[in-house]
Amino acid sequence: MRIVGIIIKNNKILLIRRIKNEREYYVFPGGGTEKGETEEDTLRREIKEELSLEIKKSEKIFEMQNQGNKEVYFLIENFTGKVKLGGPEKERMNKQDQYYLEWKELSKINKINNLYPKEGVIKLFEFLCKQLKNQ
Repeated sequence: MRIVGIIIKNNKILLIRRIKNEREYYVFPGGGTEKGETEEDTLRREIKEELSLEIKKSEKIFEMQNQGNKEVYFLIENFTGKVKLGGPEKERMNKQDQYYLEWKELSKINKINNLYPKEGVIKLFEFLCKQLKNQ
């Protein structure tokens, strides 16, 4: 199972730009659960490791299947710290495997053709549209 953290600030979303074996693409931050972890434990650990942030408040917003694996998406509503790459991602950075943290305009993520998984982008937009309607 993969746990994903959606971080939105000032109408921008935090994504990870990957360059792997000369292929460039974007993903949402997150990672796999470890033995004995809850979904929330994994979210806190992954966001701390990858982004150097402490989660103060989060909410599960949807689940989906991606390439046969369950993915659970959380909206991180409050956090502290300064965004900085860390953990295994920072340690394994090399010419063939790179990670860059980037804030992208939320309204334009559906135009980022190399943001994966595509179904995650669609479900996130559906969630955000529902939120706007309920305001």
